[in-house]
Amino acid sequence: MSLSIGRILAAADFSETSDKAFDYALSLAKVFEAEVVVLHVLQEPILYQAETAQKYRDAFERKMQEKLDAMLHRHTCEGVKVTTVMKPGAPFVEIIQLAQDEQVDLIVLGTHGHGPVQHMLMGSVAEKVVRKAKCPVLVVRPDQHQFVSS
Repeated sequence: MSLSIGRILAAADFSETSDKAFDYALSLAKVFEAEVVVLHVLQEPILYQAETAQKYRDAFERKMQEKLDAMLHRHTCEGVKVTTVMKPGAPFVEIIQLAQDEQVDLIVLGTHGHGPVQHMLMGSVAEKVVRKAKCPVLVVRPDQHQFVSS
């Protein structure tokens, strides 16, 4: 059996673990000569005034795009085609949907290692993605060792 990876979806929430997961995605992309699609899901608070909502949403999206750009500049993306996508919604739903839409071969995302009570109340985005994704998922833990490619 030959393993072929042409597109990798990296979920970004700007945490340290998400940053580490992006390192994994880039390293794998270099080995497999794959593209990386970086997704950040916008989780917006509810706003009550319509005129303020659009102004806030625009500023919020600009700020998140700046964070995505800064993340790309912190990493060595040389030789890898990287595109960024921002979508509003529930993170696990948008990750799975984009993976299907973009026909990705692998999803890479970080997990925060919440405690058992918080996990029971909130669930885990990573766990939901692992259960529902139609492609392999690489989950990077906060305390996982660093991936080194030679």
